[in-house]
Amino acid sequence: MEKDQNLNKQSFGAYFVQKHRQAGLTQEELAKRLFVTNTTVSKWERGLSYPDIALVTDICRELSISEHEFFTACDDVAAGREKKDAKVYRVLHRRVQQIFTFCYVVTLIICFLCNLAVYHTLSWFWIVLTALLLAFSFTNVPLMAEKETGVVTLGCATGSLFLLLLACWGYTRGAWLGFGIAVSAVCLALPWGLYLLGRFCPRHRGFPAIVLAAITGWNVLLVILCVAVTSGGNLFRALLITGISYLPVWGIFAIAVYVPLHRCLKGGLICFLSDFSIPFMELSLNALMINQDTNGLRILADYFQWGRLFQQEYLNVNLLVFALGFIASALVTIVGVILQLRGKKREKQGMIV
Repeated sequence: MEKDQNLNKQSFGAYFVQKHRQAGLTQEELAKRLFVTNTTVSKWERGLSYPDIALVTDICRELSISEHEFFTACDDVAAGREKKDAKVYRVLHRRVQQIFTFCYVVTLIICFLCNLAVYHTLSWFWIVLTALLLAFSFTNVPLMAEKETGVVTLGCATGSLFLLLLACWGYTRGAWLGFGIAVSAVCLALPWGLYLLGRFCPRHRGFPAIVLAAITGWNVLLVILCVAVTSGGNLFRALLITGISYLPVWGIFAIAVYVPLHRCLKGGLICFLSDFSIPFMELSLNALMINQDTNGLRILADYFQWGRLFQQEYLNVNLLVFALGFIASALVTIVGVILQLRGKKREKQGMIV
């Protein structure tokens, strides 16, 4: 606030100097006409202080300006500065676009000539071209788009990515094109889905849950696709592992967003859930993979072999981290419970009063 006031005074000072010079008055002449000292006028010019309200009418008369113009002087000067800054930004904006465009054009020309000189035809040049189009989508398109920058950039990037896949397939051939397009489409479904949710879904209390549900659904779709193109994949087991993995995520989300508790108590419960989530995942994965050929190895380290914690030949770091996390979670939860009870007590006292 103090910084803004200083800037306003400086803006007024610049405006004041400009106007009394336009009126053909020196600092001494203006001071005599207003019956003030030269030092006072100097402070106005340097933006150290404002004129007294009683002098406004005399100042406006001497400078041939209206009182409205006098009181809006700071805004006028600030607007002029904003226009100047905007002009500088537009020039910088244009220079950045020109630099990127120049680099892309030079790269294309060099690759075009090299491809023709070595192979006497255009082959891998198309891969370079579409790759540069993809880069152009992220560097130049956001600077060029005046409205809906995000969706325009995402749309250009989507088209460029599929063109790049086609160019790679045209150069290498093979049966991978369908899989590549499918994986790319599923991956792009996440940013496009989040954009559509943000654009068309009304904001209400359940909106965060809708977003997380969309991310969960997208992950499930990606797992299905990966299992479908993997020979011998077990879709049920893959979906079960995915669901188990998301249980702690949904639990933490529910506590953070919807449970009406003190922030400290929420933090403690989230810490507890996070601390137990990895052992829970370990037990679940080991149970799911018990009939799989893992060469006698467990999927994850055993958290609950307490006797091995401090043996010289073996240090169960996972168990140590779990124990420390449990202690920290308990402390935070205890503090949260105290603060929660104190808050409830204050509410009851307020209701009684």
